[in-house]
Amino acid sequence: MKRHEFLSVLGISASTVIFAPFLTSCSKSSGVAADPVVPPSTGVDFTLDLTVAANAALLTNGGSLIKNNIIVAKTSTGVYYAVASACTHEGAAIQFDNANTRFICSNQSAGHASKFTTSGAVSSGPAGSALKLYSTALSGTSLRIFG
Repeated sequence: MKRHEFLSVLGISASTVIFAPFLTSCSKSSGVAADPVVPPSTGVDFTLDLTVAANAALLTNGGSLIKNNIIVAKTSTGVYYAVASACTHEGAAIQFDNANTRFICSNQSAGHASKFTTSGAVSSGPAGSALKLYSTALSGTSLRIFG
């Protein structure tokens, strides 16, 4: 075998050894299961037992309570809503205004007093962003808040 032929064969062999693992890892049937795509968790998922005295306000239409930095309210029509309990303007506590079916900032001084819809959207400022809205699910006497 001539030197030129030997180096050609050696080059092909070396490239096969180096690149073969990369070629097989691109194959669809590599035998290794792909990692499932899991959405990130927001960390909010808790259940309120409505038979417990501390949660009794939610048995009455118009009632509300704050738990885990979330205000949970039951409207006069019996629908549950849950939003972040701190105003997005300056962090004052949010309250539920049942008479007008909305959330309001507890800081009622001049230049404050933001109002929010039941979905958390700003209906009047000075707050510039919506309250975080959480999902609710009622099952018997258990109210799940998550999102």
